[in-house]
Amino acid sequence: MPPTLLNFIQTFEFEFAQIALAATVLITLMCGCLSPVVVLKQRAYLGDTLSHLVFPGVIAGIVLAKYSCIPFWACILLGASITAFIGTFISEWILKTLKIPPDASAIICLTSFFAMGIIAISSNKGTRIDPESILFGDVLTLTINDLYILMLSLIVVFISIITLRKHWDAWLTDPEFAEIAGFKVKLLDKLFPFLMTFAILSGIFAVGGLMISALLTLPTIIFQPKSVFSPIVVLISFIGGILGILIAFSFNWPVGPSIVLVGFITILTKTFVVHLQTKKRI
Repeated sequence: MPPTLLNFIQTFEFEFAQIALAATVLITLMCGCLSPVVVLKQRAYLGDTLSHLVFPGVIAGIVLAKYSCIPFWACILLGASITAFIGTFISEWILKTLKIPPDASAIICLTSFFAMGIIAISSNKGTRIDPESILFGDVLTLTINDLYILMLSLIVVFISIITLRKHWDAWLTDPEFAEIAGFKVKLLDKLFPFLMTFAILSGIFAVGGLMISALLTLPTIIFQPKSVFSPIVVLISFIGGILGILIAFSFNWPVGPSIVLVGFITILTKTFVVHLQTKKRI
């Protein structure tokens, strides 16, 4: 066996590498479960928006944890949940009042809340806060406790999708008719942003807020399912995560961007193949 390959395999004997691998698997499975809902409902921008909306809340949570006896994860969850709720409310309020496109309202709020986070960082120089760790994550710094949180997130997302599968499908197809027909449309209207926020918060320190919004979109673009739950999409997300972490460890790249790069290259390949097939038909 070549020395470089042997060294690479030996890397996974260390606990940090095992935790990183387990976290990557949990995150990609969770994103694979939620991805069809995000794309089929045309809410891909929501992931990017929420990743920015929670930014100042995460900063506030870190500061709160420093000066209180509340557990670190509870402070982060509390702060991020509050700013996500406030940001979503403001975005919807601007959208309905000014009658502007949804993406414009989202851009206004996400950039403004991101600016608040940067100001919060600059105002707390005594607290060691790295904005890059929030935006891009660092899966190598996770602990066993982080794996428990990710596992809980995966279970919540999976159960929410599977148990309400027919309601999700109806909600995606025609929400107005679905509500008349007795499907739980109002419940899903509230549950969907909750699951998105939950997924982003659970993976924000692993792959980062910006990267996880891409992971929620890429698998369903690669394989476009007909239903809200697709085992193939979950499998694609899982394979992309494994390839991403292997590439990251091989070239000493960050894990989150490596997974996204794998997905992007796959989409480029699919686009090229579809283009060739279209030209042959013509």
